[in-house]
Amino acid sequence: MNPDAPLAGLRAVEVALGTSAVGAGPAASLPGSIFRDLGAEVTRVQSAQRSTLDAGIEFERVWNRGKDVVQVDDEAVPSTIRSLARDADVMFVTGAESAVERQGLGAPDLSRLNAALVVVRIRPSFDARGAVPDLELLVGARAGIPTQIRSHRGDRPAFPDLAVAATGAALAATVGGLALLYERELTGVGGWAETSLYDGLLAILPMIIGRVEHPSPTTNLLWRDQGPAEALSYPCADGEYVQLWFGAKGAYESFLEHVGEPPSEHGYNADLMSGAMVERGKRWAEMFATRERAFWLDDLAGHDFRCEPVWWAGEALRDAHAREVGLAIEHDGVTVLGPVVRVTSTATGASAPRVDRVSRLLDGVRVVDLSAYLAGPITPLVLAELGADVIKVEPLTGDAHRSMEPMFAAGQRGKRALALDLKAPDAARVLDRLFRWSDVVHHNSRVGLAERLGYDETTARASNPDVVYSFASGFGGTGPRALLPTNDQLMQALAGIEAGQGGAGRPPTFLVWGAVDVTGGWLAACGVVAALYARRRGGGGGQSVHSSLFGAALTLKSGAFVVGDTVARGPVLDGDQCGYGAAYRIYEGSDGEWFALAVPDADTWERLRTVVDIDALPESPPPLRTDGGAPQPAELLLADVFAAKDAAAWVAALRAADVPVEPVRALDRSSFIAGLLDDPVNRQLGRVVTYEWDERGLLEQPAFAVRFGPAARPAAPARIPELGEHTDEILAALAD
Repeated sequence: MNPDAPLAGLRAVEVALGTSAVGAGPAASLPGSIFRDLGAEVTRVQSAQRSTLDAGIEFERVWNRGKDVVQVDDEAVPSTIRSLARDADVMFVTGAESAVERQGLGAPDLSRLNAALVVVRIRPSFDARGAVPDLELLVGARAGIPTQIRSHRGDRPAFPDLAVAATGAALAATVGGLALLYERELTGVGGWAETSLYDGLLAILPMIIGRVEHPSPTTNLLWRDQGPAEALSYPCADGEYVQLWFGAKGAYESFLEHVGEPPSEHGYNADLMSGAMVERGKRWAEMFATRERAFWLDDLAGHDFRCEPVWWAGEALRDAHAREVGLAIEHDGVTVLGPVVRVTSTATGASAPRVDRVSRLLDGVRVVDLSAYLAGPITPLVLAELGADVIKVEPLTGDAHRSMEPMFAAGQRGKRALALDLKAPDAARVLDRLFRWSDVVHHNSRVGLAERLGYDETTARASNPDVVYSFASGFGGTGPRALLPTNDQLMQALAGIEAGQGGAGRPPTFLVWGAVDVTGGWLAACGVVAALYARRRGGGGGQSVHSSLFGAALTLKSGAFVVGDTVARGPVLDGDQCGYGAAYRIYEGSDGEWFALAVPDADTWERLRTVVDIDALPESPPPLRTDGGAPQPAELLLADVFAAKDAAAWVAALRAADVPVEPVRALDRSSFIAGLLDDPVNRQLGRVVTYEWDERGLLEQPAFAVRFGPAARPAAPARIPELGEHTDEILAALAD
């Protein structure tokens, strides 16, 4: 262990009772992994009896790296957890209420054993329709996720391959635990935080969950429709795919000229939104089909536009850049994902002792937000929701995403706004005062831009040696890809997200959700709060936080690894995008309606066999598919029998037999959003925030995904600032 790591000396316990690695793995594993990579000693307590969904799936070979794993039988769970709680600093608990609260292992019970303990509970999910098991497929089905994917089969739903709910819950839990540890450093008293897979889904998908009183073309693009129709991925002559991106200024025009296409009359965004690019895409598909992928990657390299390979999960771990920047590391003979957030002390000597007032969470922390787009602003939004005072610095013309309103709204709540021309003669003086005022400086600019505009780490630290400086880059600050621009979609291609959602033998499917961007923002927030904790614990001294969008994308597929020449990517989605196998997939009833089925153990499989009454169905659930895309015989048997009755009849029969199942409702984007925002339980729990937003009128969107106790968290301003709204106020205060 590195004694200088931000969480060095902390003892974290990760409790996973009855959870499936496939069904909820990131929620039960990622918090401990982040704490481990930041220097904590991590003990993992997991049930000795494993879910049959995990047979042949080796995700935990990656996730359990560096953890002390304790496997316990049910009867030994209470005594084991109580014993560990007495000496732990933080405990993350995942499992059913029957395994936790009803066994006397809830937050109040554990706090009585150790008043300084921070308890973070990932609770079972529920909404107004009741509880839903902690299985990604079922939580996603309850929310309506299968209908928010562009299926190969038209308007039919698709099995969601990306574990957004479990990942969101993990990141929310991690931030919550770190914030309570930061508070505990002054009070000496622990506390509790809670979230769920349902909350995690809302946390990762704010870009596509929103509703305004007065819509605009850009709000309609994502809050009424499912985003641009042209995904910009194309098969080459060898059957491999490439992904294009034109986000940089002039990139679209440059590409059109390079490939001999007529120039656009209206520009990239207009062509994308109007559907004009679909026609161009048909011609580009014919062009790419003439040569192998290697040719196109070479031919299209070195331009403002980008062309990247579409890889499967785990293939990026073989990339030279991933290895050079430490995102791919060797562990026990396999190549796995390395640390995705790095925090290092920059203290060079004795710092002046900090005198912090006792406050709730991050109340009193001051943040300068120099970020843009979606991934960057999510981090300061998380800090603002924890009580920090955030100043958003943007050009006089505004953040590039002010014109893309769903993306802008997803990351800007709770901040004050300062408009500043960073190229103006007096900008350096204003930045100097901001740096001196701040505890945290955060940005996600391309490598080299901060140096040119005067907010690089060296400049910021010259003004304030004790500042926490956070740089969320695209690919990392160094390495062969460091200077390349990137975005959510390119990262989906590289990390295997597009290929995985496309399914075996089918084209990649782009998820127009912003999930990689938002994951990157939450990961950077984990690093910043850990750095604040280390600074407070050490009595001062600067901290440097490094994260990347590449690391965020790989986190969403973190169970993949490489052994020799073999990539182990986990369960494989079939070409019809129905699921991973007979026990974990969506099925269609005779009425054309669908339902999601998740069978986590042998006893549940036996109850399923009783309901469907198929003699040929195997006595044990078949392992999930990990190679190829051919349907399992049991899948075909179940699909045939389920097609004989309406989906609702099967849902009722399976629920009566205690088989986990969830209807997949046919929802357009507006109905999907309404189902989440109008749910009375979601409103009662504070999962929805509502406020006025300029000419858009009333805005409703997901609220913060973590709840705290015993005291509530500080109230963050529930509004999005206008461009430069607080400029005069801020400059006057800085001048004092």
